[in-house]
Amino acid sequence: MTVKDLVDRFESSLSASSPAPGPSRSQLTPQPSSRIKVEKDDGAAKNPPPPHPLMMKTMTTPRDDNSRQLTVDIADLGRRNKDSKDSNTHAHQSRNTLSSAPKHKSDQYPPMDSDSDTLVFAPSSEEKYSLIQKHNAKQVTAPHTPVAVTDLFARKAAPLHLPRLDKYLSSLQPPDFLQDDSKWNKNSMFPPMDRLALTGSSLDDLETNSKVPASWRDRKTILGSAVGIVLGVTGSSALATYYSLQGLTNTVQIFALILNTIVPVKGSGVLSGWRQLFLGTIPNIIALNFASTLIQSLVYLIIFFAISSGLLYYFFRSALGCDRYTCIEGLQQTVQEGKRWALLIVTFILTVVYLPLSTMAVHVLVWSEDLWAVPNPYTNATSFPPIVASLGPAEEYRDPLDFCWTTTMKKNEINFAPVVVVLAVVVVLSLTIWFPIALRSVTKHSVPKVDRYTSLGRLRNSVDLDGEYHRLLSRDQNPFAFLYSGYRRGWGTYQSTYLFAKFSTLVIIAVINPDNCLFRSFSRSTISIVRQVLLLISTIGFFLAQCIVAPFLDPVNNASEWTSRLNYVATAIIALLVALDIPGQTIYNVYLLYIIYIFTYGLSIYFTIINLGPVRRMVKRLARRIDFSIDIFSPRLDLSPLSPHIKRRIWQESITALLLTSPECRIPAKQRMVYAQARDSEFPPYLLNFCGTPAERHAENLKILREIGSLKYNKASALLSGPDYEWFRKLESQIQKHFIGPDCYWKSPSETKPEIVGCANFFGNAWWIPFPPTLVLRYDSGSYAVLQEVADLEAYISQNSSHSIRRRRHIRLSLRALDGQVVKWPYEHITPIGSQSPLSWGRRKYTTQSSVHYDHCVLRIKHRGHLSWQGLQLGSGFDIRLTYSKKVDLDGSVIGLNDDFDLTSPLARFFMLNSQLVSSRLAYIESTLASYRRHHRKECHRKSEALTYRFLSHVYDHPREPSGLTASSIELEKDARVRVLMSGSEEVFSAAYTRFSAVSIDETRTWWYIFWDDLWRRNHDTISGLELHAADFNPYYPTSIAYTPLPRAALEAFLTQRGLLSRSPRWGDFFHPGFLNKLYLRLNETVFRGSSRAILFHIGQDHSELDMEDVDLDTLVQPSTLGTGGGTDHDNSSIRARPAYRWEGLLSDPVLRGSRRRRNFLAKLGAWMGVTPLWRSGVPSPGLSLDVRMENGRYVLLDDGSSFGGSRVDSMKLDSL
Repeated sequence: MTVKDLVDRFESSLSASSPAPGPSRSQLTPQPSSRIKVEKDDGAAKNPPPPHPLMMKTMTTPRDDNSRQLTVDIADLGRRNKDSKDSNTHAHQSRNTLSSAPKHKSDQYPPMDSDSDTLVFAPSSEEKYSLIQKHNAKQVTAPHTPVAVTDLFARKAAPLHLPRLDKYLSSLQPPDFLQDDSKWNKNSMFPPMDRLALTGSSLDDLETNSKVPASWRDRKTILGSAVGIVLGVTGSSALATYYSLQGLTNTVQIFALILNTIVPVKGSGVLSGWRQLFLGTIPNIIALNFASTLIQSLVYLIIFFAISSGLLYYFFRSALGCDRYTCIEGLQQTVQEGKRWALLIVTFILTVVYLPLSTMAVHVLVWSEDLWAVPNPYTNATSFPPIVASLGPAEEYRDPLDFCWTTTMKKNEINFAPVVVVLAVVVVLSLTIWFPIALRSVTKHSVPKVDRYTSLGRLRNSVDLDGEYHRLLSRDQNPFAFLYSGYRRGWGTYQSTYLFAKFSTLVIIAVINPDNCLFRSFSRSTISIVRQVLLLISTIGFFLAQCIVAPFLDPVNNASEWTSRLNYVATAIIALLVALDIPGQTIYNVYLLYIIYIFTYGLSIYFTIINLGPVRRMVKRLARRIDFSIDIFSPRLDLSPLSPHIKRRIWQESITALLLTSPECRIPAKQRMVYAQARDSEFPPYLLNFCGTPAERHAENLKILREIGSLKYNKASALLSGPDYEWFRKLESQIQKHFIGPDCYWKSPSETKPEIVGCANFFGNAWWIPFPPTLVLRYDSGSYAVLQEVADLEAYISQNSSHSIRRRRHIRLSLRALDGQVVKWPYEHITPIGSQSPLSWGRRKYTTQSSVHYDHCVLRIKHRGHLSWQGLQLGSGFDIRLTYSKKVDLDGSVIGLNDDFDLTSPLARFFMLNSQLVSSRLAYIESTLASYRRHHRKECHRKSEALTYRFLSHVYDHPREPSGLTASSIELEKDARVRVLMSGSEEVFSAAYTRFSAVSIDETRTWWYIFWDDLWRRNHDTISGLELHAADFNPYYPTSIAYTPLPRAALEAFLTQRGLLSRSPRWGDFFHPGFLNKLYLRLNETVFRGSSRAILFHIGQDHSELDMEDVDLDTLVQPSTLGTGGGTDHDNSSIRARPAYRWEGLLSDPVLRGSRRRRNFLAKLGAWMGVTPLWRSGVPSPGLSLDVRMENGRYVLLDDGSSFGGSRVDSMKLDSL
């Protein structure tokens, strides 16, 4: 049974009933009416101009004097029976006609009661006064007991019976594409969504030209989890005592023993030569069984230190160009392509070995017990200092207690301690100190930047930014992504801080120890107590930091880390009790310690399992949770005719799918979508390595829109299509031909703009971004200047065309021609020779001078930026260095060069001496620069030819009839592929506009569509019934329920037939009576908002009656998240943790029965335990209750319903006044 059959059956059961009220604002028949205005301040009646016949409405309008002007409609609003198709067409036209009118919360006229044909007349002055008094105070009905929303929405709640809503819904006609004579195939998807389904990819996949890897093969997920586990284990104080040289030796020897035991059961005596080599000889060499223990340990230490030093050097060399944003200068990609596995593996190894090697290096510096050349004399000693027998003759052996920082007790043997100590110092300086700092810097420059705007050009709020950051992380293939992918926005560098925190704990254990050379002469018990006290303070500090900061992206990971640090605190407390020798060690050092370990490690295992993707989906099924991406039940949700939600989900999605799935227009399979963009959004993004396809350009347009917003985008688009375009085109052409590349000049002539800090000469490297038209100049000092105003661009051309600047540029070009060349410039280098007296306070007393004469040197230009074109370095920075020898390296002042690049006498002489070399290379420099400018001018032209920048505002953001759209698009676009696609895709535009029109007729249809569309997108992968009956739920199909609002009985039958609803609620049902009560409560608000049939709310124990909008206003002071958003991104069913939206929280808060409610510190307990991804933020509300009552096993509206819906008057009937 289809949706249409259910509607027909339900309508036939109501055929004897009176017609239902018409939809708000769209299906009202114009009637003669009289209209009055009642002024709150003086009560005088005024006659305004007659309203639009389809906009007769009741509303309360705020005035400038903070009073309210009450407008009351008096009309016969009986619904006449008309042809439904004509009525729907008329309604849709009126809705679209009025879509540009100013919006007010009561713009949509609510349908009135249809059970009376009484004529309504204007009230008398006494009645008007009574109405004003009623309106000034919130109305309270007769005494009754409201029903809490938590009871009404419970799984086993009684159904909410709304007969008038059902009558209205049954009167709605299904969309035209469900008619028998429709051209759309009901068994197929709408085009082009059918082509999208065939690709097996989402629109995000096609736009980014990449796919999100599965978690089991995602390298950042695997390595990130491995790093977390290793650091958790190696950073534990329980393992700190094993970080010794002997422990390292034992580990390698255990590996050797394991290899030796891999021998077959049969034929063990028949070992081939190769098997003996790999399982006998090599393991013994690895185990170093031919050496003493101390020498063996030192050899291992040196080997590991050498390996770590080599890895650090590779990391230093490879990580220099890993800034994913600012390293791109000009419009050339400098980041290496590929997955960079070598750098990833090296970083992973260094992160893993950081704690063990750093701790071993500290052991060497303090010369721990493992390095002592004699057995520990302090163990079980009865006296202090211990009395130890002499090792031998005094002339041959050291004193028995003189074993610190020596590898032998014999005086005539070589002491290797200085070598090992120097290596340890190097490791501490490079690995322990420098590596976390470098890792922090690299991570900071690798974290993805979140676009400030949505794909509709609307500003994101903080929760939207977090969600977009999460989405970017899922696709991030940066080699350092495993270091920051687990942390929330703004805390990506936490891993490096975490390394320091872990290391500090291990240092306390390694250094404050009676068994090293620093503290061996102190009391062992005192040192142990001091160590445990410091360790306890340290662990408590880290525990509090975790509680306050909570840096992880997922609450489950925060809870896991919180448990781990609680384990450290508990273990440190027990260790302190042991050090203090508190009685009862058997209890707290055995049983209590085991309980702590079982509890904490058990929770850690639980958190690891619960956070797996399949387990999270299983938990969602067990909890029967239905997720939404927006605050679907909020009255703030934009349900206007041009709602961003339906525009995004229908029209814009269709346009994007059309371009990205077209064989002629789609992005090449191997194309990487990389953009030149600034970390702080100083300039707009620019797609690099453009391959010439329209789909690339569409993706770039969307990227620009998300970066700069719709306001700036439309402003720039108007500039390119306005009357001044030809004049601006000449301006742009002049800049692209002559004034981009290195050696460009800009000094702001405006006094309001401060001069660039640290900029001495105002020269730099400039490049042009075609949209929005922007000139970016990176000064030699490294700072940026961004010019977008036409006046600034004209001033830029004027400055660079002036004689003075051209002369300075020529000097720079001449010096650039000498870059890397041996030039002639005589120089006499004088070196003073003398000695330093102890009383000279560091000054030398010179007695003579040494002079060396040079004729030639190598001139080099040191660049700050990087931009290579045809082998020529064009990056910003112009630091002249003249190298005569390794020890003689001078700056440009020696040839008379100053910051203003003036032609001084020494500089003129320098050019004269090297004039032949300058002239021979200057032509090459100029031709290379011309080639660079010509290349980017052509690329900008190719981009505008492939797809115009106006396509986004003209087609993508403008739903309209396909006939005019095709013709205007062909006129606008120049690329033949786009023209053919637009002319041959009229069916696609027709399908998109038909869908858009069908759901934008009135607010009821709009909300119904958004509800079912979002429910499908976020839950189809966990609710099996949705996937099984995809044609009934997926909005890509014409037969989807999203297009046909159903009365409750019809919806219940629809869901029951598909196994999604049971007559008697069962444990596994996702849909239940309480959920349907919530659905039809919100649907009732879209139909009867402000009328006597609106359901009224109470906040807490307050008796005041409010509609949904008044409740929303009265609870604005509550900290919450506005999740009505600016549209929704493409299909994404992933489960992401976030705070509950405002109305998600309001409709789940229990009614307050006692004192004022306080912040619940356990509000995130469910999110911490992985049971739900949502948590209630801020102070919960006092709870909501509804004006309904129980009757015959179901909830119904109160008989004495108010005529005032909070602040609204809908009608006044003669018999009630």
